[in-house]
Amino acid sequence: NLFFDVEKNDKVKKIIEQASCVLDSVITRFGEIENEMTMGTSRIDDFVDTVIVLFIRKIMEQLDSINVLYSVSLFEPAQIILRSLIENIVGLEFILKDDTQKRAAAYYLEHHYQELDKSEIYFNAESDDCKKLEKKRQALERLIKSKTVFQETDIARKEKLDAKKKQSRKKKKVYIQWYEVCSNITNIYGLMKETGYEKYYDAIYGGLSFESHGLNATMGLNVDEVGYSLKWIRNPEGGGSTFGLACSFSVGLLHKIYQYLGDGENEIAEFKAFFKDFVKKRDIASHNLDMIRSASHGSK
Repeated sequence: NLFFDVEKNDKVKKIIEQASCVLDSVITRFGEIENEMTMGTSRIDDFVDTVIVLFIRKIMEQLDSINVLYSVSLFEPAQIILRSLIENIVGLEFILKDDTQKRAAAYYLEHHYQELDKSEIYFNAESDDCKKLEKKRQALERLIKSKTVFQETDIARKEKLDAKKKQSRKKKKVYIQWYEVCSNITNIYGLMKETGYEKYYDAIYGGLSFESHGLNATMGLNVDEVGYSLKWIRNPEGGGSTFGLACSFSVGLLHKIYQYLGDGENEIAEFKAFFKDFVKKRDIASHNLDMIRSASHGSK
């Protein structure tokens, strides 16, 4: 009885289905691009295109996760995924904006560096895991030698780390973000500013951080002049903002990918038609999500 049941409320269920259809349409567009790039009909650079496809797959997965959570009215937990989704979108837009191959290489190599760093911390020096660590280090060295852009990226990363070590007064290990390797940007705020999303920073790293860092438990309590009451778990209120941000960032990225691919007039006209229909349906779904009002649940 603590949980709101969407299946028992036809009005709310219909609104959530409207939102789901919009998210489905965006996921489908990303899927079409992935198919084109995977099958080779829209490939430009094999390495860069592979990185873009991997980003697209992750973004589709996260949009799908938000969609699944929305289907049962879990709007607040979807904020955690939204934050990660936006980081992926901003990261890919940064790669597409300039020095695409270098930036793609910096991103591609980063998880290999991170894996080695973590392994050195956690593995016992006398364990068999150290043999695996050495194999991983050798594999990374071979990977770096396989492409000139990887070699250049590795050198640039080491130079950035050395410079940071000299600036640091602490003896702790120095770390850098992947986007620092190929730019002067040192934090997510700078990355969002570079990609034109500066105005969203406070909302995403302020508002969304409450859910991400476990700071919003008390928001499940309504307090008014009458007393207090508990909200539903799976509370169907407040789903418009997460839905709207997911849509806006995702479609903005779609536009940037189409620009990268250099589609012709027919493709541009087709996307414009999709976008016009998308905006109409998104606005209706956002409005309806914001109109949902549910009775408080629990004892006063």
